[in-house]
Amino acid sequence: MSRARKNHPNRFPATRAGRVAIYCVLAGAMVIAFHSGVQTLFPLANDVGPSGDDWWSYHRFAVSVLYGGMSMPAVQGPYTRPGGFGYVYFVAAVYALLGVRSQVVYLIQAFLLALSVLGFVHAFRRRLTPFYLLVYGLLVIVFAYLDHFRFYTFRLLSENLLIFLLAPLFIAFERLLSSGSRLAAAATGLLAGACFLVRPNTLFLAPAWALLLLYRKRDRQTIINGAILIAGVVLMAGLILWRDYAVTATFDLRVLTTRQDWLHPLSIGDAFPFYGRRILYALGYLHGLIPEFGSMWHWYAAWAGVLLLVGWCLRNRQIDDLDLAALVFLAAYYGPLIAVADITNYGIRMLTPAMPVVLYLAVRGAMLTLSRRNSSSYFRGHR
Repeated sequence: MSRARKNHPNRFPATRAGRVAIYCVLAGAMVIAFHSGVQTLFPLANDVGPSGDDWWSYHRFAVSVLYGGMSMPAVQGPYTRPGGFGYVYFVAAVYALLGVRSQVVYLIQAFLLALSVLGFVHAFRRRLTPFYLLVYGLLVIVFAYLDHFRFYTFRLLSENLLIFLLAPLFIAFERLLSSGSRLAAAATGLLAGACFLVRPNTLFLAPAWALLLLYRKRDRQTIINGAILIAGVVLMAGLILWRDYAVTATFDLRVLTTRQDWLHPLSIGDAFPFYGRRILYALGYLHGLIPEFGSMWHWYAAWAGVLLLVGWCLRNRQIDDLDLAALVFLAAYYGPLIAVADITNYGIRMLTPAMPVVLYLAVRGAMLTLSRRNSSSYFRGHR
């Protein structure tokens, strides 16, 4: 299968005025979708109390950073759980600027979710026609509202920050693919490292993308860019190593090596149904792991669109670089979750950050498939 050329006809850059119009429509749609939920936050106060939930841990650790210093005194040994080490400092920064009020964090998370929608649209703007770009943006809003905003935006959960970070990450990597810029490579590495600090299951994303760069082109510049990308991740990951060493004088990185919450099949014979149910859960069949839950039919439609794109690429024996990067992202993101994570923890919160990428591939697949059919119908009708 060949890769698309730089000036591939399936790339559809919209005019600046067209993009501005699309962003305005999407901004208006988000105001309508998010307004009533955001309004309930006022007056902004703290609604997090002692419990065994992740949001209490994030709140307690953030307060510890705020009043005890960057070493997070509330955690005596190496940092382990919950996984969002970097998210603790995000919450602490909000507390430092605007007071210890969790609902202020929720308000900022709602704003970041809106920015992430526009960020994903910006990242994929060159691969979708203006019409399909608008459709994509509206679908991301619908999915974000149904699956994330209603359940998780008003909680202290690190996925809220991860969704926001993924949008500029794709913008930076798209720039790296198109220009080979070392600055874009550095930005990609630093953002991938920030994603790792927020959710450790993103660990394999940067190495996977570095290998993708080498697959595309094996020259000196590409090797340097791949090294810069990895260096950015290592630099960001060094923050948790620094904190753990300051507290324990060791480099344990327990956030990765702690296995008490990892899940695995009881035997080799149980592996197929064990991982089969987890894959189905990630695709939207929640009943596979939680009997009282049903099916996410809109997720089925999105994954069907991804299959359309894969089918189109196989038939035409070519794939766009950014499409391939998005598919690699899905493998790197979902892989660790399906392999060992408790993906049912708080419902679908671990899965929602990847849905904007799934939707991009789905809309792209529908666009390429329908455009081909329309072209074929046109030529048959004018013979």
